[in-house]
Amino acid sequence: MHPCERIYLIGANGIIYGNEPGICRITGKQSTGILFKNWVRDTFTDHSYLLPGNIISNEALFCFDESSELLMKLTGREKPQRFRTYSHIVSDGKWHIFTKADKATVYDLIVSGNCELVCLAESGQKHILFKHKNGMWQVEEMQIMPDIPLLQILHENMQNLLNIGFSQAEIITGNYIGYRIMKAGIPAWAAYEENLKPHRKTQIFNFSTWMMHAPKLV
Repeated sequence: MHPCERIYLIGANGIIYGNEPGICRITGKQSTGILFKNWVRDTFTDHSYLLPGNIISNEALFCFDESSELLMKLTGREKPQRFRTYSHIVSDGKWHIFTKADKATVYDLIVSGNCELVCLAESGQKHILFKHKNGMWQVEEMQIMPDIPLLQILHENMQNLLNIGFSQAEIITGNYIGYRIMKAGIPAWAAYEENLKPHRKTQIFNFSTWMMHAPKLV
């Protein structure tokens, strides 16, 4: 099932944007919606992802919505929301939407092992959900094979370094400030860094950095 179809089936409550029959240029499926030529704008740059067809289906339109009243209700905002602003996860058949303020919750949901779709937005400026590939983890346009044990190792060590005073930039680059190493203690810093160093600049490392969040105040 295409990710747009999955999200629409779970959460759209039958929202209809149009009734034009045809083949959807996003999902490649026979459906109904509106003529693609009437919908697409000059600013659309993802032509390489399009499939043969003549419409954009209701399933796809739901996931491209730039003024969603449903998302407004779900997020408690005061005005309609853009779909691309949010990260989307389907777990145990339930659709969840998150912002980067929800990183700890996102991590817990992913490592539960029950996620059917993981599509995380970084900039909130790109339409990424329709590019998602089933069975993969995605952040922005990067897609990787799931590896929960390695994600847990990387996340734990990243969070430990944050907890003893290092910045996210230091952890991502491996360029640590000397006085912070001395303040944290060389043995503690080295123990965590040695677990991260072999994986730095890999896709799973980059995916894991999205999950870093500020230490909880005690």
